[in-house]
Amino acid sequence: MSDFDNMRKNLSFLVDDSFRPSLILHLNGDIYYENEPFKMQFDIKNKKNINEIIDSTSMHDWTAFSERAGKSEQMLMEKMSINLCFNEKCQGHMQLFYIPDSKKIIAKFDMQNPCDIPFLKTYFNAFRQSSNFLLLVDHNGKIRDVNEMHTIFINQPKKELVGHCISKVLSIVDPNHDEPVQDILEKVKGHGFVESIKTYQRSLEDTRYYHITTSYDKETNMFFVQMSDSTEKENLQVQLAHSGSLSAVGQIAASIAHEIRNPITTLKGFTQLLKVSATEDSIRYISVIEDEIERMESILGEMLVLSKPSGKKKSVFSLEVLVGDMVSILSPKAVMDGIEVVQQVELSSNPLMFGDPDKIKQVLLNLFKNALESMQIGGTLSIHLAESDGKLILSISDTGKGMTRHQVSQVFMPFFSSKPGGTGLGLPFVLKTVEDHGGAIGVESQIGIGTKFTLSFPRAKEGVNNSLPSKQSIVS
Repeated sequence: MSDFDNMRKNLSFLVDDSFRPSLILHLNGDIYYENEPFKMQFDIKNKKNINEIIDSTSMHDWTAFSERAGKSEQMLMEKMSINLCFNEKCQGHMQLFYIPDSKKIIAKFDMQNPCDIPFLKTYFNAFRQSSNFLLLVDHNGKIRDVNEMHTIFINQPKKELVGHCISKVLSIVDPNHDEPVQDILEKVKGHGFVESIKTYQRSLEDTRYYHITTSYDKETNMFFVQMSDSTEKENLQVQLAHSGSLSAVGQIAASIAHEIRNPITTLKGFTQLLKVSATEDSIRYISVIEDEIERMESILGEMLVLSKPSGKKKSVFSLEVLVGDMVSILSPKAVMDGIEVVQQVELSSNPLMFGDPDKIKQVLLNLFKNALESMQIGGTLSIHLAESDGKLILSISDTGKGMTRHQVSQVFMPFFSSKPGGTGLGLPFVLKTVEDHGGAIGVESQIGIGTKFTLSFPRAKEGVNNSLPSKQSIVS
């Protein structure tokens, strides 16, 4: 969508929800947008500027308002008397609102002798057929009417809404809502409209994001509430934020690699020379220095993985075999830590996928290691591999300490870590690798109960040569 379309969409909802004929105008009077009531009531076509609609006397007042608006950085409002230049008998008022952010003027018309066009019926039909949840609210905050989307958005019957206060709907969408209704309505009157995004937990596994706009119509003294589902948009913004963070890490990693690798090489050379003439105590200290240098190189390597694609040739491999191999590697540690590992496979055929098995192995090692470190003696690590809609679904659950909602929202962000000494690069690597393989990953967590990661991968396409026998181990 172009910038022009975005601006028109953001502004048009201010006039599309009104029964009054309305225009959106440039400061020079050119018509930017006209709503349906305006088209139907005036029935004029090919008008390009406000001077083709109102007479010269009215234009004098319009020009004065437009000049003030062009010099102002604040919202301006004015009501002026007008005569239509194409119908001298049609007189009325035009209410002007200047929106400084977009440098546009909204004009709402109130005519004394409006044309007899049944636009109210048209808007009634639009109200009923809208894909958004619409509510008409009176000046006391009582719901006077709702459209048929109430069952889809909040699963409430119409009789439980009409006649009740709008706070009932707001409390359903946002249980923490406590702002007095009259305060909200006064705010809408003062600003013309109010909008917000609310997170609505429709069910345990279904979180929705609702964009709510409330506008006021002075002529009828009614409020119009529109609720649209912006879940897809919000989820896309989160994905873009992750992508942007990983891109930033790539730029940082390239700079760090250049600045740090040369000093590290020098340090390693001098520690080798010092060993030749060092005493026994000194050798012990030098060994500590060498260990820390290796740790620095390891962190640098993790960052570089995020900044560049893998050059290794991909192949077809069995995810079931790889998971089994990783469990075998970590089983001794789980036994020593007193943690039970439960593995379950529900597949109708061999789970082949196409990708880099070493990268997927590293993904599992990261997730298994995090799960083990979050639990104490008596904990359980559950690994479940299944299939759904042609995809392989792998879930990894622990009974650890769990995470807060804030931690869950930040868990894939680079450098965010809840572990002492953690780099915060393990899970960003997991996210990038899963997405590079055409998959998706989600996380659920509750404090004191545990955490569950769910990964989904596309199956290998039929006809692709399998470079590994179905039961061959791929652990190196």
